[in-house]
Amino acid sequence: MSLEVTGIDDLRRKLDAVATAVRRAARREVRAAALRIQAGARRRLHEGGTTDTGRLANSIATEEEASGLDYRVGTNLNYATAIEYGLPPGTRPDPEALQGWVRRKLGVRDPREARSVAYAIAHKIERSGTDAQPYLHPAAEQERPEFLRRLNEAVNKALTEAARS
Repeated sequence: MSLEVTGIDDLRRKLDAVATAVRRAARREVRAAALRIQAGARRRLHEGGTTDTGRLANSIATEEEASGLDYRVGTNLNYATAIEYGLPPGTRPDPEALQGWVRRKLGVRDPREARSVAYAIAHKIERSGTDAQPYLHPAAEQERPEFLRRLNEAVNKALTEAARS
């Protein structure tokens, strides 16, 4: 007895087409979500009054991972985590790094006075720490439900269209 199955090659082609369509739709939605998170984090920094020069907001970037289904959204600035999570007491920032902020935010023009104020601020931060001013995680959490809805919609659409062909 023998059995002949036909159409396997056609089925494989159709399944590959479905997988490709779903992957393409998912990649599109993941990229769009990463860009919305980036924009949301930047907006939170500006709206929260956290920006000084805008360097942190401008440094927030998206990076596609090799799979295309993962993106990283973040910054490489060393002070970003201090803004997002705050600093615990006992952490002393570099007073030299605070001098520009003192001049810009507090309007202290005299370099010696700016240095003195920066040292006082660094000492206060060392004693009391700083409050968190979250910008990235809230942007990601805000995007999560909408991303899941859009991803589900895009995958369903891709499956429906692939099934028609």
